[in-house]
Amino acid sequence: MKPVLCIAGPTASGKSAWAVNIAKKINGEIINADSMQVYNDLQILTARPTLADMEGVPHHLFGHINGRDGYSVGHWTREAVPIILDCLARDKIPILTGGTGLYFKALLKGLADIPDPGEDAFKSASALLEQGICRLRQEAEHLDPVSTARILGNDPQRLLRVVSVAKGTGRPLSEWQKNTRPIIPRGFWQGAVLMPERAELYERINMRYDSMVRNGGLAEAKNIQEGRLKPGLPVTKALGVQPLIDHLGGKISLEIAIEQAKRDTRRFAKRQCTWFNGQSEGWFRVTFDAQKVDFEEKIFPLCR
Repeated sequence: MKPVLCIAGPTASGKSAWAVNIAKKINGEIINADSMQVYNDLQILTARPTLADMEGVPHHLFGHINGRDGYSVGHWTREAVPIILDCLARDKIPILTGGTGLYFKALLKGLADIPDPGEDAFKSASALLEQGICRLRQEAEHLDPVSTARILGNDPQRLLRVVSVAKGTGRPLSEWQKNTRPIIPRGFWQGAVLMPERAELYERINMRYDSMVRNGGLAEAKNIQEGRLKPGLPVTKALGVQPLIDHLGGKISLEIAIEQAKRDTRRFAKRQCTWFNGQSEGWFRVTFDAQKVDFEEKIFPLCR
């Protein structure tokens, strides 16, 4: 059986371009594994691949979700698995590409079958969020310190999930997740994590955000602002969006907004690197271009 390929890494590490390059050589198709690139509201500010970037390679699960709708790792898994199977049935190589570590973890290590916590539990958690993200995190740490410790930064969607599950099911999320099995067993996938040198990565982030602003990022942020989406929806938390909204609202200058967005993205990339360092056992690590060739030489024979 041909393997499923996984290309992961922090934002701006060059995952998308490398995945396209590999796909063209091995008759592959790319499946999005980035939690922000699923939204049709944001193409520029999430660096979602354009048609030109795709270079004729089929891409799946990009820009297919409305920002008003919620989307979770469970949604993604239920959509990704049939596409993976379909690719394999057509003798194509599925290449999962993105920076959302939780998506890869759900697929390769398992996703717990958790009951719906119910609307009352969600409302209770949402009421805490209205008091501030610190209050929500405080409750999450009280109800489920294990799950909360895994959450990078102030992620309202995941913190809401931790609190809702604990309140609605009577069991912490971490307990539900104890007995899970991988959807794709270890012998059926090959993975590479792109980990550029920190200085190089930060420079890429800075240059990319400047390009985003020049090429329509401000207009995208304005559309999000005018859409009056509910606070806490994932699309409103996309990197680089809030500083531009603050600028559009007259709170800060464009120059300050750009610097804040770059800083936030660099900090997020650092947290991603930390996560992948701790969660990518068995993955091929790529820190410079020569190692890309090494990985390709390893996996290409398996894909024939």
